[in-house]
Amino acid sequence: MKSNLQRLEFESEAEFKEMMKACWEAFENPFNSYLRIVYYLKDSSPQERERSIQIATESAIRHHAQRSPNSYWMKIIEPTHGKLIGAANWIYFEGIADTVNNADPVVALWWPEGIGREYANNFIRQIEAHKYYLHCNRPYLLLNIAFTIPEFRRKGAMKLVMDWGVERADELGVDAYVEATETGRLLYEKYGFMTYYEVVVNTSVENSSTTWKNLEETLTPEPQYFMWRPIKGKFEVGKTWLPWGTEPFIPLVYETLK
Repeated sequence: MKSNLQRLEFESEAEFKEMMKACWEAFENPFNSYLRIVYYLKDSSPQERERSIQIATESAIRHHAQRSPNSYWMKIIEPTHGKLIGAANWIYFEGIADTVNNADPVVALWWPEGIGREYANNFIRQIEAHKYYLHCNRPYLLLNIAFTIPEFRRKGAMKLVMDWGVERADELGVDAYVEATETGRLLYEKYGFMTYYEVVVNTSVENSSTTWKNLEETLTPEPQYFMWRPIKGKFEVGKTWLPWGTEPFIPLVYETLK
């Protein structure tokens, strides 16, 4: 059945805030600790949630402006009621000066100084360590984030997102990347993305405090799958190399990751 969903561009700060509210709904159902790590949430009160959503909104707008015109935010709308049911951000990076990591390790300054910040630092640094594409002197397209709210999943929203992104990557003639959850990875594989690394964040530390143990329990990191789609989606076993590879690439497939 053909979907009646529509893909539109963002036009105002209010739409970004609506998007972030939907993003929190998506990442909390089922629960994924990612947003609570990258956007500090002191408690579960409505006031604290609103504060965090506002900060996340301002961050999204700021980063979008910094990457303009190469940042492409899109919202997915259910036209009957005009409801935003999903969104995504594709970013085009033009080359080495645009992508290389700062030599200094990431510090989660949005967390108050203390054990919580150390926990967030540990998570983010382990994720950042496997973004090998940041050090390749070649342009690429990155799916920075994508989500659908629970009641509209499997109804075509992400097809609109992925069709646009894959077509754009092919027009540009560049590689594409995404960091995926397990559920998302299955979708991205259908569009020619292949897993090159599975990151299972290690939260173990010696003589961990009660606070650290509580964070391990409440903000357990989900596995992250780093995925690559070759230029034009062309891949031949034994002949295709990762941009930073030293030998032909063998994708990690679902069966080997379970």
